[in-house]
Amino acid sequence: MTVSMTTEQIAERARRCFGHAVEVTGPLAGSGAGLRLQGLDLAEPLSPDQVGVLLDALAHFRLVHLPGQDLQKLSLPLFERFANHWGAPVPHPSNFLRGGKPGQSDGVTTGPIEMRPHEQRATAHVNAAFDDLSCMSHESPAVLVVANFRGDPSNPGRPPTGPESTARGGTWHTDIEYEPLPIYVSMFLVHRAPTPREPDGHWVQSPETSPNDPKPYFAGSSDTLMTRRKQLPRDGETAFVDTAAAFAALPADAQARCRRMRVRRRLNEGDPGWLAPIVRTNPRSGLESLHSPIWASRPGVRPPVTIDGETEGASRQLLDELEAHLLQPEFRYDHAHAPGDVTIWDNYMTLHNSPPMKVGIRSSDDARLMYRLSCKGEPALTLPRQDGAAWLDAHIAAGYRSGVV
Repeated sequence: MTVSMTTEQIAERARRCFGHAVEVTGPLAGSGAGLRLQGLDLAEPLSPDQVGVLLDALAHFRLVHLPGQDLQKLSLPLFERFANHWGAPVPHPSNFLRGGKPGQSDGVTTGPIEMRPHEQRATAHVNAAFDDLSCMSHESPAVLVVANFRGDPSNPGRPPTGPESTARGGTWHTDIEYEPLPIYVSMFLVHRAPTPREPDGHWVQSPETSPNDPKPYFAGSSDTLMTRRKQLPRDGETAFVDTAAAFAALPADAQARCRRMRVRRRLNEGDPGWLAPIVRTNPRSGLESLHSPIWASRPGVRPPVTIDGETEGASRQLLDELEAHLLQPEFRYDHAHAPGDVTIWDNYMTLHNSPPMKVGIRSSDDARLMYRLSCKGEPALTLPRQDGAAWLDAHIAAGYRSGVV
């Protein structure tokens, strides 16, 4: 049963738990998604009541924005301590090798996991690019460094020498949905957001959106879907889709069909894979939502999914129709980033996409630098977490456990 919680109810509890200086605003999106809580200091340990407020805010609003963090206080180890309340932090595949191959590449999905040394991760390339910008200090393999620039670690302090260009943006997806236990919560801590603007007032010029050029997607989707996929924000925002609101807007018969639907997810072509529901119910709010109902969210990296009992062609048609429904403007929210922001999203109730952005940049003013943590499992009101060794070995790469509590 769904029990809706209002902005005012969250605000009342937040003021009681965090103090009357906290300001709560929302929803941030026309769909009803998004809540902003201003005035929280995440560098300080949280009480169980404080954690409970934030968990309920996410359960009811799908995305929570906590701006104004002091980056001199909120270190990345403390950010990871905060993430432990939402689930067990997961090493990002870019930070380890599995069977001798990068963890997120197609191919081998078994074999020993070897964490990459710090000097081989994205941090080394970020630190080499500009004299006036370096990553926040960290050693954790759970931290994904998200940056639009790379330097040469053998020549630190020299910007890239290739041509500056505009990358076209990513594909709509949820984080690491391709594992048997998917990512539950992800979050960004923003270090730097780009400030320059083109004559038209945007950071990047409008990218080509012709449906005749399907990249980075597979060819064959409708012009309507391809156009919606490629209409991405132009100022470094992250684009989100509210899949709870989109599910609620479906006709009753379509909702019933989705509830029965199971998709076969696979790590590689030829794998038997496993069946997973696309409708999930949030245990705190009772909200139903669509979890990654996309035929091919990672073209060229993970194989497309199929609907149990349907051919690949029929699966694609049904899932493309769902994706076209999800990407309608009324379910979308483009979230602007600023230094010191923490933004948290529920991967079961949202999709997201990276924007077109300048790469090969010459100035750190054009830098977009953020740190992402993702979590699996149950939330925890108190720390340290009590995840068992067997569960960690089964669901977390190399059984990783955060060292900061």
